[in-house]
Amino acid sequence: MTDAQNNHEKPARLTPWASLRFRDYNLLFQLALFAVTAQQMRQTQNFYQVYELSGSAFQLGMTGLAQGLPIFALGLFGGTLADFLDRKKLLLVTTFGNLLIAVVLGVLTLTGLIQVWHIQVGTALTSALNIVLNPTRMALISYLVPRSHLTNAVSLNSAISQGSHFIGPMLGGLSIAWMSTGNAYLFNALFYLPAALAILRLRVPAVDGQSRERFSLASILGGVKFLFSEPIVLAMVMLDFIIVGVGYYRPLLPVFAKDILHVGPAGFGVLSSAPAIGGILGTVVLLIVGDVKSKGLLALWSFLSYAVALGIFAVSTNFILSMLLLGSMGLSNSLQAVMRQTSFHLLTPEPVRGRAFSVFNMFSQGANGVGATEVGFMAALLGAPGALLVGSAVGGLVTLGCWAGMPGLRKFGTG
Repeated sequence: MTDAQNNHEKPARLTPWASLRFRDYNLLFQLALFAVTAQQMRQTQNFYQVYELSGSAFQLGMTGLAQGLPIFALGLFGGTLADFLDRKKLLLVTTFGNLLIAVVLGVLTLTGLIQVWHIQVGTALTSALNIVLNPTRMALISYLVPRSHLTNAVSLNSAISQGSHFIGPMLGGLSIAWMSTGNAYLFNALFYLPAALAILRLRVPAVDGQSRERFSLASILGGVKFLFSEPIVLAMVMLDFIIVGVGYYRPLLPVFAKDILHVGPAGFGVLSSAPAIGGILGTVVLLIVGDVKSKGLLALWSFLSYAVALGIFAVSTNFILSMLLLGSMGLSNSLQAVMRQTSFHLLTPEPVRGRAFSVFNMFSQGANGVGATEVGFMAALLGAPGALLVGSAVGGLVTLGCWAGMPGLRKFGTG
């Protein structure tokens, strides 16, 4: 039994770091810190190198497609593996797989053999590994802390995500500027070593065999069935998928950094990290405030503010203003993400938790892949600013439509 399973009393008051006193959650926190930072670092390195080699927004879109296709093709299997196989072994295999990909890309770059398609294949393989790594990691949270600490634990997990989105892209851009792209990939590989050490020390609880289904097509689809049985959660997930799908700005940041703001690789790293500053601020506020009752209303406000900031960013030619706008988008994204994840943890039965989070991850991360492809193609037609203006308009209209047409979502959590 874990510390969390032996302690179900609700404390009088939770500190912002309360969940870290549970040993295994603390190790999961360390794993996420290094693994997610490494993921964000290499994504930044991949997109920058693709644009450096090709000078093509279309190739950026193809790289986004390489990231997104495995998520939709294999996404349901990642969570199924998490529910049916040894989670600790899954975490180790996927972590070392990520390390190996970084080393291969580094060697290819240092030897001068690297081509755009190598990066796109590496992106696809990384995405396939993370289809297993991320849902497995996320599904463990509610096993390692009591329910009274769940919002706190999810907020801390969001803090890792936002912090990694800040540190990872900045390190990705700065490492290219300071040590060359090839060495930057090898530097990225080092981050997976402490992640692996945390996994080796982690005590992962097994799913109760009596409550576990037999492996079948129906069991694979269990996460989808759960998602469609919870209309409010489904609405939040689909709203995120649509808005990010038409307004995913990250693949176009190399274009803005190089051709519009003229700030080079170091400035690109700073721009890539700016959303995480706002995200960290949002997460800190939630850690201090605690549980938020008006989850649906907060999510809708967050989606709308994201769309507005995206439109202004699209036409900005000022580096400081662009950083501030990216920060506000990160703030909005962190607030709605915590609302979605907390609802998922509270509503998901334990036997299907891995599969449910696989579906959650498929739509959340898949939106990034779809969005990267869409904005890449749109940028090739309309230019980078035009692509993001279209995304801003569509995202704003969809949010306002949900606000007016879904009172259940707007009032969710207020009762």
